[in-house]
Amino acid sequence: MLRNPLTWLLLFLVPSVLAACCGSVACDCQDSLDDAVLFNFNLAPGTAGRFDSTAVDSVFLMRQLLPYRDTVRAPRTSTIDTILLTRIGQQRGASVVLNNAQPFGQRGTRKLNQYRYQLYLGKRRVPTIRFQVDSIQLQSQLTSDGCCTCNDNTLKRLYLNGSTTPLDLTDPSGQDQPVPVVLNR
Repeated sequence: MLRNPLTWLLLFLVPSVLAACCGSVACDCQDSLDDAVLFNFNLAPGTAGRFDSTAVDSVFLMRQLLPYRDTVRAPRTSTIDTILLTRIGQQRGASVVLNNAQPFGQRGTRKLNQYRYQLYLGKRRVPTIRFQVDSIQLQSQLTSDGCCTCNDNTLKRLYLNGSTTPLDLTDPSGQDQPVPVVLNR
């Protein structure tokens, strides 16, 4: 079946024009901190629960994949990833950022809500203070304005130290910036 040459020309031109339009637009979604959780250690003088700056000099982080059950196989065993962050008070402003690929590398397409985290403070072999991130809940939606599609968080919650009440970390301004969790002694 032969088609009109004008039809073939239109079939080629329309996608080419649309691709040229979207190809010249740079998308600046600023999505790098969408899922990030920012922990700030309270170093403010004269406040209750204040840390000594030497207590937060070294932070040992552990990450463990949350268990899941497959209907066919037995529960999967998970490995534990560890990392030591030093000079927290001097170089990092007494804060630690957990993100999909920071400070741990990202494994496949797993996001940070598929892990359980523990933060240990202290330079001794036995840590002096421990914080446990039991779970992180993330919900997001994709928004589009023609050529660009960006991810926007609609919900970010954190369960800390066995609490049944979550901390709401969703950015109230809607800019997907991390809302800091202030950790006290």
